[in-house]
Amino acid sequence: MVYFKDMNDEAYQQFRLRSLNEYAESIHENYGGTKEEAVEKATSQFNELLKDGLQTENQWIYHIVDDETENKVGIVWYAYRAEDQQVFLYEIWMDPKYRGNGYGTQAIQLLHQKSKELGANNVGLHVFGSNKGAVALYKRLGYEENSIVMQYQL
Repeated sequence: MVYFKDMNDEAYQQFRLRSLNEYAESIHENYGGTKEEAVEKATSQFNELLKDGLQTENQWIYHIVDDETENKVGIVWYAYRAEDQQVFLYEIWMDPKYRGNGYGTQAIQLLHQKSKELGANNVGLHVFGSNKGAVALYKRLGYEENSIVMQYQL
């Protein structure tokens, strides 16, 4: 099984750099535009969402840790929106060397528990359509599509 462990400021800076770069790349790949525009958009969103870093109210970023080996196998980032009674999963990232071992499933199940403790009645997320592995995982865990955005490349 896994548990969530607090991260320090150094780990947060590493998370932010990796996550921001991966998000900017996904924006560029999925929506077009220049890479610079994608980086600008991703940076703006991060700055807004995590204005106080790890201390941002109602935002949680944790290491995902295997409770037997104590290996840090991934990272989870989520927020609680009291007005919607919703936890929003911004990111679940698994270290590539630990993928395919059930850690993602365990982490999402733990997130469901934590969400109930916060008073949430649902968990929402966004996933890029090109991320087939994540889409399959979420569907397998009972997530349902509630909006589909499509585009046609000219």
